[in-house]
Amino acid sequence: MEVPIPRTRLGRMKAQVSPMVNKVTPIAGKVSPMVGKVSPMVGNARDVTAMRITDARVWAAPKLDQAAHSVEEQLAPMVSSFLAGAARRVEPTPVARTRRRWPILMLFAGLAIGAIGAVMYRNRSEQWAESMKETASETTRWAGEKAEHAGTRAAEKAKQAGSKTGDKADEIAGKIQ
Repeated sequence: MEVPIPRTRLGRMKAQVSPMVNKVTPIAGKVSPMVGKVSPMVGNARDVTAMRITDARVWAAPKLDQAAHSVEEQLAPMVSSFLAGAARRVEPTPVARTRRRWPILMLFAGLAIGAIGAVMYRNRSEQWAESMKETASETTRWAGEKAEHAGTRAAEKAKQAGSKTGDKADEIAGKIQ
């Protein structure tokens, strides 16, 4: 008898698994009643595990705190002194420089220019304040004229609307009588 060989990978996998499924099926019928007995044990195991984890954390917390203090008090100073010594050994020796006068001259020149600028700014600010006073008074006068003109136009529009409304009212009253 010749066994057919599937051509696809999925077919080959099904052919390999099929005999195993036939062997496992009778055992599955025997296992299902045992599942009901195991579930209370799982709940109990969960509770015991939670208690054990809590106990482990209670034990570990002081140990970790003690280790932290030991590192801080004993190890950290040694590491710090080692690093400071390494920094001193690595640092290059300073090069002796000749003193130059240009930087000092530039500093004084900058200070002189700054002082001149401050004096000029003060003079300009006084002139600016004067011109702003004049501009502010002109702006106020202009705004007053605009407001007066708008009030006049509004009064004219109100008169026109009133006369039109009065005429309409007379016309309607004449029709009603």
